[in-house]
Amino acid sequence: MAASSIADLHTFEEHIESAAVTFLNTATGLDVYRSNSEADYTTPRIEVKCEVGDAYDAPAERGNGAAPTTIDWLAYTSTFVISISTDNPVGQSADMVTYVGQVRAAMLRSEANWDSSTLPYYDVKELKPISTSQDADGDYNQTELSYLLIFEIRQDAWPA
Repeated sequence: MAASSIADLHTFEEHIESAAVTFLNTATGLDVYRSNSEADYTTPRIEVKCEVGDAYDAPAERGNGAAPTTIDWLAYTSTFVISISTDNPVGQSADMVTYVGQVRAAMLRSEANWDSSTLPYYDVKELKPISTSQDADGDYNQTELSYLLIFEIRQDAWPA
């Protein structure tokens, strides 16, 4: 599927976070929020953030679209961070381990969550857990799961 523009194709965070919102909501039943969301947050909740890093591999030809022989960076590294929050005074702390397990299961490389239906412009080249941290802040518990995510722009995603 071709992106509507080069700029749209390069809004990596928007597309990756939106895909995760969809499948993590399905996996957990919780409200899931993208970074920079203007929504009023509820608990329990999940927040997702894609932090794009450096280009991965050597630049190569786009292979499709209006300028198929143009050389560009096609693959990128990123850290994908998932924060799960619960509210202890209303009895949610016991559910934290369940939510963490559901999220980890949804993020398994073997799952079909990062496919062309949820992520039409990119292919996932690598997805692996890199860290987990837990924090208690007053009445709230938070578990943060971080993943290395390497993705590549699909050839058919370059706009005409």
